[in-house]
Amino acid sequence: MLTADSITVKGRHDQLVAPTSVQLQRGELQLLVAEPQISRTALALVLSGRMEPSSGTVAWNADPKLRSLRKHSALVDSPGINEPESHLKVRDLVAEDLGLIPGPSWRKPGARKWMAQHGFGDIASCWIDAIDPGRLFELQLLLAAENPRLELLIVDSPDRHDLEDEHWLETLEDFASSHREFAVLAIVSRPPQHWDQQTGQDAAPEPAALQLADPSTGYIQEELDLGLDSLPTNELIPENHDIFLPADELADAVQCEAKE
Repeated sequence: MLTADSITVKGRHDQLVAPTSVQLQRGELQLLVAEPQISRTALALVLSGRMEPSSGTVAWNADPKLRSLRKHSALVDSPGINEPESHLKVRDLVAEDLGLIPGPSWRKPGARKWMAQHGFGDIASCWIDAIDPGRLFELQLLLAAENPRLELLIVDSPDRHDLEDEHWLETLEDFASSHREFAVLAIVSRPPQHWDQQTGQDAAPEPAALQLADPSTGYIQEELDLGLDSLPTNELIPENHDIFLPADELADAVQCEAKE
């Protein structure tokens, strides 16, 4: 069970998360509404045990050690933190994530075999930003679930993608109701139109603080005082910049577009 009691997060310049409390059992899906993006990311980092709250407590199964929470949780698709980088191909993302599974390397599945087993073999050579966002979302969740210790999924802003609310909600509900009974918490900008269950909401900071919303990767990491060198960042390509691909990669790109 995830228990957060009056957690707050203070950035370098202002308070990003006012006192917020959450209780979540395994097998449940809950939504937590927060604005702006940096507040959602701060909550996701704290509730997955990746960052200490400025005040309040967070625990997994009554254990207040962040190490325990981090051991049993996954932070999924957090902007500026661990969202898939667009310059990667699907097979590279899969290989990287499988390599992070705890345990000896000989026990870890190979990327090609894993993609074939889970129905992603047809997009193995596609660029991350060329595949359907729904398939990418499912791919990230399945990769996280490869960790046998995983019990809690913290999903950062699934509603920011070009996806119908019903799609990402149904996907998360499937993980919560699976035989592993994941506890699933999605931190969103607004409750979906047809969501009829209780939705948590952080006690929003004063309106002036909400003007901190800068979506850039560096800003989020700097404002949260995170180590820039130890976290993945996206490679930014200037607008109107011409990109030239080798012939084999160009063929892969064309093939991927045809499949989608």
